[in-house]
Amino acid sequence: MIINPFRQIAQSSEAVLLEQFASLRTQIPLMYALMTVNAAFLAFATYGDVPNSHSIGGAVVLCLIVAIRAIVWIARPATAVSAAKIRRYLRGTIVASVLLSGAFGGWGLLLLSETDPSRSAAIALYVFVGAISCCYCLQAFPVAGWFVLLFGALPVTIKLLLSKDWYLVATGVDFLVAGGVILRSLANSHTGFVQLLQSRIEMSSLIAALKRSQEHYRYSVELNPQIPWLSDAGGALTELSPRWCELTGISLRDGLGWGWLQVVHPDDLEDLQIAWLAALNQEHGEPADARYRLRLTDGSFRWFRARAFPRRGEDGKVIAWYGNLEDIDDQVVAELALQESEERYRLASQAANDIIWDLSLERNHIDWSSAAATVLGYPGMLMGTTRDWWVERIHPEDREQVLTKLSSALRAGLSHWVEEFRAIAANGAELHLISHGYVVRDGEGKPTRVIGSLQDVTRQKLYEAKLEWAAHYDALTELPNRVMFNERLEAALKQAEETGRKALLVVLDIDRFKAINDDWGHDAGDALLQEVASRLRRMLPEGSTAARLGGDEFAIILPDIKPGSAVELVVEQLLSDIMGPAKFEGRQFDISVSAGAALGLADGRTTREMHKSADLALYAAKKDGVGRLRWFRNELREAARRETLMLHDARTALSEDRIIPYYQPKICLRTGACVGFEALLRWHHRYGLRPPASIAAALEDPGLSVQLTDRMLDRVIGDVLYWRDIGVDVGLVAINGSAGDFRQGDFADRILGRLSKAGLPASIIELEVTETVFVSQHVKNVEDILNSLSQAGATIALDDFGTGYASLTHLKQFPVDTIKIDRSFISRTGKAQPEDNAIVRAVIGLAKSLGISTVAEGIETPEQAARLAKKGCDLGQGFLFGRPMPASKVADVLTFWDPTSVRAVIDGRSAL
Repeated sequence: MIINPFRQIAQSSEAVLLEQFASLRTQIPLMYALMTVNAAFLAFATYGDVPNSHSIGGAVVLCLIVAIRAIVWIARPATAVSAAKIRRYLRGTIVASVLLSGAFGGWGLLLLSETDPSRSAAIALYVFVGAISCCYCLQAFPVAGWFVLLFGALPVTIKLLLSKDWYLVATGVDFLVAGGVILRSLANSHTGFVQLLQSRIEMSSLIAALKRSQEHYRYSVELNPQIPWLSDAGGALTELSPRWCELTGISLRDGLGWGWLQVVHPDDLEDLQIAWLAALNQEHGEPADARYRLRLTDGSFRWFRARAFPRRGEDGKVIAWYGNLEDIDDQVVAELALQESEERYRLASQAANDIIWDLSLERNHIDWSSAAATVLGYPGMLMGTTRDWWVERIHPEDREQVLTKLSSALRAGLSHWVEEFRAIAANGAELHLISHGYVVRDGEGKPTRVIGSLQDVTRQKLYEAKLEWAAHYDALTELPNRVMFNERLEAALKQAEETGRKALLVVLDIDRFKAINDDWGHDAGDALLQEVASRLRRMLPEGSTAARLGGDEFAIILPDIKPGSAVELVVEQLLSDIMGPAKFEGRQFDISVSAGAALGLADGRTTREMHKSADLALYAAKKDGVGRLRWFRNELREAARRETLMLHDARTALSEDRIIPYYQPKICLRTGACVGFEALLRWHHRYGLRPPASIAAALEDPGLSVQLTDRMLDRVIGDVLYWRDIGVDVGLVAINGSAGDFRQGDFADRILGRLSKAGLPASIIELEVTETVFVSQHVKNVEDILNSLSQAGATIALDDFGTGYASLTHLKQFPVDTIKIDRSFISRTGKAQPEDNAIVRAVIGLAKSLGISTVAEGIETPEQAARLAKKGCDLGQGFLFGRPMPASKVADVLTFWDPTSVRAVIDGRSAL
C-alpha cells in the first residue's frame, strides 16, 4: 500500500471514499492545528540556542503553509461531492503529507543539530510526539498517516541512532519501536474502519430494502383498486385495507370482526351469511366466492365480489382466510343491461315480426320462430325445414351469393355474417330480407350451428326506391330534375369528347307562365307544366333527355349529334311541337316557349359552361319577344358582360347617391306656355354625366329598377318642395315607371305615400308607362296600380305609343290621360314619309275622340312643331324647346320663359 499509495485510492469504493472524505474534513484541520502547536513549542524551546531565522523563521513559514492547507480543506463542500473529486483530494493529501511532514522533519533535524547536546533528547521528543499526533489525526486515511510519521519522525530518529551517545541511541530505538506499534495500530484501525463501513453499508442496504418492501406493501394495499382483507379461521376480519374507510365511511375498527356486515345491502345479507358460513364449515376449506352490494359513503350501493382462500397450518387445518373485495358494479350493470337488451330484442323481434332461425349443420335442419309463417306465408316452417328446402326459396339470382357468403364465413372462422337477399314468399311475391348470422363452434373451432335472424325490409326497399326516384325526378312532371340533368349533360359532353361528335343543350321557358299562374290559379299553372312535360316526352328523339330545372324552366339534351346534322331544324320542330293550344277545365290557353340553344363542345366543355351559354341564348330570345329561339354566339357573352357592368354601375350609383333627375320642359303647342317637365334619369360617372341608356340593364332588373324609381321619386319630390318654397310653379312633373315597379303590388302606395309625407297632392305627378307594361304578365297589378293613382289625382301617360303592342282595348282598360307619340314618328314627319304622317294624324285623332291629350316627343325643328300644332297635337317636347336641365336651372328658365316668342317659333315667324 505504501509502495503504491494511489492504488488504494483508485480501488476504494464510493462509499469508503465518501466516509473517508467526511472524516478527513474534521481530522486534517485538527492535524494542521497540532502541527502548528508543535512548531510553536519547538520555536519557543530553541529560541536563543539557534539562529532566530531557524527557530522563529522556520516556524512561521511552516505555520503559514499549514494554515493555507487547512483553509483549503475547510473551504471544500461537505456534500454533493463526486467520487472523482474525492480521489483528487486524497491524492493531493498524500502529496501534501509527504511535503509538509518532510518539511517538519527536516526543520526538526536542523534544530536538533544546532542546539545544545544536552537538550537533544527533548528536541527529538518534541518532533517525534508532533509526528505521532499528526499521524493519529489521519486514522481515516492511514497511508497519509504513515507518510506523516515516516517523513516527520524518521530524520530525527536516524540522527539519534547515529549518535555516539548510548542514551540518544536508546531513545532512537524507542522511537523505532513506538513508530512500528503506531503504524501497526493505524493499519488495524483502518481495516476495522473499512469493515465497519462495509457493515454499515450492508445494514443500510438491508434497511433500505426493508423500507422499500414495507412501502411497496403499504402502497399495494392503499392504492390497490381491490380491498385486501384477512380473517381468522372463524371468519371474523382481523385486518382490512384503509380503502375500506374511504369507500364505506366505516372506520377500520368498526369494520373488523363482523362489523362489515352493517354496510351489506339488506337484500343480499342473508344469502351472503349463508354462503360465508358454508365456506367456513367445509372440511376441505375450498375458496369462497360471493357477490353482493355494499353501501358507500354517499348512501348509494355498488356491486362487489369477495373472494377468499384459506391458509392451513402444519396439521392441515385452516388458520386464516386471505381475501380481497373487487368492485364489479360496471360488470353487473353491463350484465343486467345485456339481459334487459336480450329480453327487449326478443320482445322487439316479436313486435317487429323478425324471424329467428337456428341451423344445425350436423342435421342439416333449420328451426324457425313463429314469425316465419307470418312473414313468408309457409305454415309448415313452424315444424322446421331442411336447409335445402330454404335454399330453394331464395331468389335464383341471389342464391349463389348467399351460399358463397355462408361457406366463406364457416371456412374463414368468422363468428358473424350479414347478407341481404331476396326470397320468394308463398304467394309468389319477392321479399327483401336482411339476414344476421352467428356461427357457433365447438372446442376445436369446428362450426356446429348457425343462429340468426331475418328482417323483412321490403317496405324499406320500396321507400328507398321512392327516395332515389325523388332525388332524380321532378314530382309534378315526372321528368328528370336538375340533379339528373347535370349527370346526363356531363355524360353527353364526355361522349362528345370521346367520339368527336357534338351534344346539344336547349333551355326553354314558358312564355307568360306567371300571368297564367296568377290569373288562372296554381292548378292551371301545374296543368300547363304537366302538358309541356307530356309533349316533351312524346316528341323527344330516342336517347335524348328532357328535364325540368325548376319553375317554368325546362331543358332538352340531344347527345351524339353527328356532323352535318340539320340540328337547327330538329330543334325548331321540337319547339313547334311543344307550342300550340291546350285546355284546362274547359278553357283554352296557348302554350308558347322561348328557348336558348348551345352546342358542346363548341359553346362549353363543362356542364356549367354549357348551361350558362344556353341561358344567355335564352335571355336573348326572351328579349326578342315570345316564342323565339336563339343560338348561343360569343357576342351574347360580351352582351352579358356589358349588362353585368351596367348592373354594377347602377348599384354603385345608388349606394353613392349619384342618381339625379334632369328636367325637360313640355310646351303647349297652342299657347307656347311651359306646362310641365319630364324628370329624366341621369347619374354621375367618374367620366361625367351619363344617360339612363348606360345602365339600361338595371332599368329592366326587377330589383334595381324599383330602387332607381324610388330614388328618382325622392329627388323629384324634394325638388318640387324647393320650387314651391321659392314660389315657382313648375306645373305637372312626369316620372317614368318600369316593368319592375309593376311586378310588386305596392307601386301606387310608394308614390302616394311619399307625396302624402311631403304634403304634396297627387295631381302634381304624371306617371309615364310604356306599352310593354300593358302587355306584361302583370296586367292585373298594372290595372290596380294605375286605377289607384288615377283616383288619387295623378295623371297617367302612355309612353312611346305606336312602337309596341298596345291596342285600343288597353286604352279602354287602363285610365290613360295622355298619349306620348314616339320620337321615331316625329323625326320622319314631312320627309316624304306619308305613312308616318298618317300614323301621327291617326293617333292625334284617336286621342281627341277618346278625350285623351297628346304629347309629341323629340321635336327638334320649328317645321316639326308647326306641323304637329296644325294636326292638333296638344303638347310638344324636344331640343327645340329645351334640353334636359338640372333642377337648379328650372326656376331661371321659368322666370324668363316667353310664351309669345315660343309661339312665334312654332308659327315660323322667328327662331329661338
